[in-house]
Amino acid sequence: MTLKRTFRRLAVAALAALAPLAPLALPALAQEAGGDAPAATVVNGQTFGAWTVACQALGVNRTSCVLSQRLVRRADNAFLAEILAFANADDSKRFLAARVPNGVYLPAGFALRPADSEDETRFVWQSCSARLCEALVELTPELAQNLEAASGGLVAGYRPSIQGEPVIFAFSAEGLTAGLDALAQAASAGR
Repeated sequence: MTLKRTFRRLAVAALAALAPLAPLALPALAQEAGGDAPAATVVNGQTFGAWTVACQALGVNRTSCVLSQRLVRRADNAFLAEILAFANADDSKRFLAARVPNGVYLPAGFALRPADSEDETRFVWQSCSARLCEALVELTPELAQNLEAASGGLVAGYRPSIQGEPVIFAFSAEGLTAGLDALAQAASAGR
């Protein structure tokens, strides 16, 4: 093995060891037309209103980021749901996903609505794993605007089992569009 190859392997090993210490980020390398400043970087843990950026490394120079809200019951910190907001690869469609504990009564569905409205948005169950079930809805620009404009926040719920009482909780969509726009800008800059 050559000295150059040995050095390269050591450098890769050192970077891999340091990776957990540094926040994941989507580097925004593109510059604005006519400007010298690069676009803003989106960093793991960054917040946009009520949303937190959650990034995962997919491979070398490949990172996937979503907006997330993990909701727990105040009384005992029991997991209620995780709400995710993300876009497809070219940002032509955006989605909201709800992850809830496995065992959920699927026919009852998962729904959310503005606290000050009766207009309900129903999610479609996608899959269940040993720990979680996930429901999804396409986030149109109109739906995003309605959710963010809800003055009293949002109310969501599901039935945890066939005989269980519905789990109903509140959360906010504040910062949803700004966060998704920032993720899209950072992703396009990293391409």
